[in-house]
Amino acid sequence: MKYNILKYIAATFILVAGSSCSDVLDEKAYTFVSGDNLIAAKSYKELVSGAYNAMSFGFEWGNYHTIANFDTDYQTGPTWAFGDIGAGNFYENGSNINFYKYYYQCIHRAQYHSYLINQMDIPEKEKNNAMGELAFLCAWSYFNLVQYYGDLPLFKKSVSEGGDFNLPRSPIKDVYAYIIDELKFAETAMYSTHDAEFVKGHVSRGAAKALLAKVYCTIGSASMAKGNKISVMEGVPFYFDDNNNKVRVPYPSKQTFEKDLVAGYESFDSKAYYKLAMDKAKELIDLGDFDLYSSQQELWNPASKNGKEFIFSLQTLAGNDVLSNYVATDYAGYYKENGQMSSGYYVQRDHWYQLFDDTDERITWGVIHRTPFNYVESTGQLQWSYYPAKDSVKVRLGIDGYKTTDILRYDAHLYGSKLMKFRQVSVPLDGKRTDYNWPFIRYAEVLLLYAEAANEVNGGPTNEAITQVEKLNNRNKSKKVSEIGVINPWTQESFRSYILQERVKEFAAEGIRRFDLLRWGIYLQTMNSIGGVDENGVIKRREQRHLLLPLPADVVNVNPYIETNNPGW
Repeated sequence: MKYNILKYIAATFILVAGSSCSDVLDEKAYTFVSGDNLIAAKSYKELVSGAYNAMSFGFEWGNYHTIANFDTDYQTGPTWAFGDIGAGNFYENGSNINFYKYYYQCIHRAQYHSYLINQMDIPEKEKNNAMGELAFLCAWSYFNLVQYYGDLPLFKKSVSEGGDFNLPRSPIKDVYAYIIDELKFAETAMYSTHDAEFVKGHVSRGAAKALLAKVYCTIGSASMAKGNKISVMEGVPFYFDDNNNKVRVPYPSKQTFEKDLVAGYESFDSKAYYKLAMDKAKELIDLGDFDLYSSQQELWNPASKNGKEFIFSLQTLAGNDVLSNYVATDYAGYYKENGQMSSGYYVQRDHWYQLFDDTDERITWGVIHRTPFNYVESTGQLQWSYYPAKDSVKVRLGIDGYKTTDILRYDAHLYGSKLMKFRQVSVPLDGKRTDYNWPFIRYAEVLLLYAEAANEVNGGPTNEAITQVEKLNNRNKSKKVSEIGVINPWTQESFRSYILQERVKEFAAEGIRRFDLLRWGIYLQTMNSIGGVDENGVIKRREQRHLLLPLPADVVNVNPYIETNNPGW
């Protein structure tokens, strides 16, 4: 028997208890509790927690990061580890189905729980904050869905309160109008991070402002006219010499593309939305609700979870079957009893590493340069591999943390950047589920959104845009953007390209790169500039149909208003 997504959600609806960032997750499950009972009990904290916990479902077996990271230019690893998504085979893939289903489940919970809380006799400030948090989660869910699926069934009323099970797909513009309305309510209804009642791990009014800025920038870039240019550092990763030997191309090359106007965004005014983005990002910057950490090491210290730079993050509990994840194990690896590192199959390509200044902390500290890849039983010793190859002189001299016995390996998961950020866990990396708080929005992104928008509004970077970006330059010990401009004066196009590159450096493997390539209308150009496959054989060739993910087959088969899937699927 087939069920559509919303019928499934309604049938499996549960409520979970908890209010603080830890209590949100260490919950008891309440099943078969009626809405009237919850209203009478004034259980609004449990209802808010129930909506937050739906965010964890996509991480239980890696569904979220599979969708967000595998279909990008700089992510690589063994071909088997990337599976169908890495190869571009999205149709009826389990991760794709769950990505769609779980975000709609979050929407259902947010809407129904808000409906219940609105009927409760509780202090107005508490009620507004709770409903604001739920509005934010609803907006966040639709924002992710509209990026990847285009036109969507737009449910403004949950099925549990009488909403329809089936609706036709609404145009992208209507979905964004709903997202923006929800966020405008949330930014006035929620607590500030400075309020005594604010609880770390929850979203605040600043989070709504940050997401609004991101929404406005997304619309601005996607609706920008076809033909505007933007550059990336890409190109083929290898070639075959005269003897048919495979030779790596160690450095990427500048690839300049004419962007496409993204389908569905034709009726938006690009510059007007960029102006909204610029103003909203600056409003949040001036509020002082968030700030950068002083170094990459401080940023990714487990003690910094839910700290001043993390605007919105996944909340987790190590070892819990649902509220923990394998992200740290998958991306950083784990230590076996003999000290050997296992797993950690997903790395950044060498072409990504070559984007950085040599002093940049995002590679000097942020990349794991030595990996204990093998344990030799006969000697009881570990063998260590080193990365990157250009550090061979340091290895020979045994300096900068290297040993003279370190070995250069080109294994798919060893020759690439394993990132220290994925060790932001408070439990040992022992192959089990950990409490990795996936960072959905960081304050660093607000600074870059502001700079991107100011550049587009003003026809080039303003002094204020330069100032905001240099906060990141200073933190990361990278070359200052003002110094770069002295040698090569910034233009609107070159600064636009710089911001896009800075985003892939700052947010590597945080689920942002694919989103950026799509919204700028250069996804196909960038992926296909790699030449078919990357250095590890992961397929990067993409076609027009890959611009949108396919709807799950059951959604198309059951919903009478949806007669066809997305183009090509």
